[in-house]
Amino acid sequence: MFLLFHLPVGLGCIFVQYHLYYILIGFSDFKSCLPQQELIRTVDLGPFKHIVDDGLELRKAAFECVDTLLDGCLDQVNPSSFIVPYLKSGLDDHYDVKMPCHLILTKLADKCPSAVLAVLDSLVEPLQKTINFKPKLDAVKQEVDRNEDMIRSALRAITSLNRISGGDCSLKFKNLMSEISKSPTLWDKFYSIRNE
Repeated sequence: MFLLFHLPVGLGCIFVQYHLYYILIGFSDFKSCLPQQELIRTVDLGPFKHIVDDGLELRKAAFECVDTLLDGCLDQVNPSSFIVPYLKSGLDDHYDVKMPCHLILTKLADKCPSAVLAVLDSLVEPLQKTINFKPKLDAVKQEVDRNEDMIRSALRAITSLNRISGGDCSLKFKNLMSEISKSPTLWDKFYSIRNE
């Protein structure tokens, strides 16, 4: 459903925009953006156990649809009801889900700053965990590069939050900015992103 929905909304199809209310009801009030325990299973690989999340692609597609909605039909969506718990959950999810969530948060900070400011405290913790995550010492180059991309993506979202007038009204966000400024590597990345 999400992939079929993505193209007409992205092209600004009047029919889809007109019937968006009914489509969103089918979207189950954004519940597809949350991890579903019945889609997570453990697979035994000899002495190892591997967790497989069959809902990962569904969540990724759901957030990509939300991103498209923000671009084409923002007036039809209530951002306040979406940010918590759905976007907050996505910011604390798998790499493939976090990346579109950082982009969505950046767009919401620019287009709906008051909705973001109202829940800013709850968004700080997942962003903080992302920028402070360190890969294992024996991680391969691909994992290290992926983590760097994730940190840059989170810092891009933090930069947008920092631009919001009144963004300093949140004590947790002030503490996050203080933590970034005290870390030379994070501050260099933040500064370069801010000046892009």
